Amino acid sequence: MKYTNSELAALSDEALVHAELQLDRETVALRFRKSAEQLRDVTLIKQARRNIARVRTEQRRRELANGLAKDSLRETYRGTFKAEAVASTEGSSFASDLNEQMEDGE
Repeated sequence: MKYTNSELAALSDEALVHAELQLDRETVALRFRKSAEQLRDVTLIKQARRNIARVRTEQRRRELANGLAKDSLRETYRGTFKAEAVASTEGSSFASDLNEQMEDGE
């Protein structure tokens, strides 16, 4: 998911930290799928990294506005994070790609 600045501004501090942690989990899953050659669209990794950067920038902006130390929001709300399953809707294996191409050619 791509976050816009207005969406990030609307999130609570806790939801912002949770969004970062979930994006981090998604990035790890994407890298794993890439190394297993199951990721069709490798640009998803780039998008996830940029989303993490957007979220962390908003966290730091809030920390500076409230006079908090760096990463204090993350340390405060990290313990309340409940991981969600990472969906693997994008990408596939080489064999299934071949199968799709053969079905399309018929």
